[in-house]
Amino acid sequence: MPSATSAAPIPVYLLTGFLGSGKTTLLARLVHSREFADTAVVINEFGEVGLDHVLVGQSSEDDIVLLDSGCLCCASNNSLQETLESLYYRRLRGEIPAFSRIVVETSGLAEPAPLINALASDASIARHVRLAGVITTIDAEHGAATLDEYETAATQLAVADLVVLTKTDKVAPEAASAMAGQLRRQAPGAPVLRADRDGLQERTDLFQAADRRTVAPGQFGLERPRAWTRLAHVLRYGIASHVIRADGPVDWARYAAWVDYMQSRLGERLLRVKGILLMEDGAHYAIHGVRHVFSPPRPLDGEVPGDLSGVLVLITRDADEEELALAAAVLDGGA
Repeated sequence: MPSATSAAPIPVYLLTGFLGSGKTTLLARLVHSREFADTAVVINEFGEVGLDHVLVGQSSEDDIVLLDSGCLCCASNNSLQETLESLYYRRLRGEIPAFSRIVVETSGLAEPAPLINALASDASIARHVRLAGVITTIDAEHGAATLDEYETAATQLAVADLVVLTKTDKVAPEAASAMAGQLRRQAPGAPVLRADRDGLQERTDLFQAADRRTVAPGQFGLERPRAWTRLAHVLRYGIASHVIRADGPVDWARYAAWVDYMQSRLGERLLRVKGILLMEDGAHYAIHGVRHVFSPPRPLDGEVPGDLSGVLVLITRDADEEELALAAAVLDGGA
């Protein structure tokens, strides 16, 4: 049995998506697949993922059900921190089967940033779990209108590490392709997978694609001849994507100054930061941040393509060009 001090933190994936985006349908299929055999899923209500039949004969005091696939489903009304801590120690004591990852389904109306920050800043659970990625579902049929009408949906997309375009069987192939292109423009750096009534169309590792530690070659793939570039597409509510680039290695003091600038100047208006920096020690690091909280930079294994080195994608709300130009200057040591 692993000890509490030696075990590596368990990766946690947030599954988010606006009401009607197909999030629950996707999860209902995944929990019964063998790929989810070593997964614990935290949901608000079992009935939401079509598990009512599993609860027949179950005690109302037992909040965990083990499916035939080996997946654990946990229903909890407690805070996320309390639920994750409980799962961890029950696993450690052998009260429930071992699992190697946790998937948390959020409410369709929930903005994921507070949950992301809770996972990153709560020292009591950070020893045991780590935020691995945010998976956001978008409806191919009504997703464009939803993103335009609801700020929460736009924010859910802004913080995504992986986007799943659902209900692609309900629209023409060219419409699904056009929507996938729109999502790539609005969420630069987030891979887009497609799903229909039968589940994911691509045979891929959903978790590897979403993991914040994994940066696939060409993932950002943007040409940037200047120090910073504002992308053409601007969402309603002032949410927009921007790119800044650091030329050459960045020393740790300059990186700390840049993080301080982003936290103090943009703060709550900084919805997402994702990118790669070459640091003064000669290694490339994955950079992640949500609002005031920045994850510790993680060193990347393997070679990083030159057009990705030094590239940071920022998703902001109501940030002007002067603020973003100054952010680029701080990173380049010119401010």
